[in-house]
Parts: sequence; structure tokens; C-alpha cells
Amino acid sequence: MKIKRKTATNAEISTASMPDIVFLLLFFFMVTATIKVKDEQLNVNVPDAQAVNSVDKKFLIKELTVGFPKDVRLGHSPRISADKQMITLNQIGQWVQRQKTDLGEQYKDQMIVMLRADEKVDMGFIGDIQSELRKNNARKILYRTLVHN
Repeated sequence: MKIKRKTATNAEISTASMPDIVFLLLFFFMVTATIKVKDEQLNVNVPDAQAVNSVDKKFLIKELTVGFPKDVRLGHSPRISADKQMITLNQIGQWVQRQKTDLGEQYKDQMIVMLRADEKVDMGFIGDIQSELRKNNARKILYRTLVHN
């Protein structure tokens, strides 16, 4: 008596419907994705500049925005915004310490504050912000401006 061996069957996965599945997934993610809109609470028109400097290490830049509230219920005096949240002059120290912690030990003293201020904000208020930054050892300050060639 002779024993016959079974022939090995190839188990193949059909890939005929693969393009349809990929298209459906792509369409699903395109429809359900939301576009992140920059939701600013302040109106800011930055002034024009005559000379400009650039920064090589962009990760050192932390931005503060100073402008007038869009919502009239918040008043008409200039306000400070950091990380899309309104802060007061007294909270700048806490903000600086949080930003320095995020940077890490080796870059703490190299943090650069980018001050994006409306051109109509009183310089006395800007000076108060600068002195709060200096008190908290954030001495490198840049001003965001527009350059027209």
C-alpha cells in the first residue's frame, strides 16, 4: 500500500479590493479631520521695521502677544496673551518659569521672548512687561514686526 502525500495549497489573500479600502479610509479621514484655526483673542497690528535680525535656534523662542481684546466685554485696555490664554502682568513670572522648564536645563538661560505687540499699545505697558521679564531673568527680547521691501 502506497501513501499519497497531499499537495500543499497556497493560501492567497485577494488584494483586488485594496484600492477601494484605501480610498474609503482616505475619504473618511478627510471628511472627519478638522482644520486648526488660529483662534486669537486679541487684535494685533504689528509695526513696520527698517532692519531685521533672524534667530537660528527657533525652539528657544517663546511668544507673548500684547493687544486689544476682540471681545468688548473684556474691556478696551491692552491685554497679554500667552499660549492662547490671557495672563496678567503679575503672571508673567510664572509663565517664564514654565517656559524655561519646557526648554530643559542647558537652554534655560538662552530663552528668547518674542513680543508681538500692537503698534497702538502704550510703551509704558510694554516697559512694564519688559521689567517683569527682567525680574525673572528673561533678558533676551525680540519684537515681531513686518518688513516691507
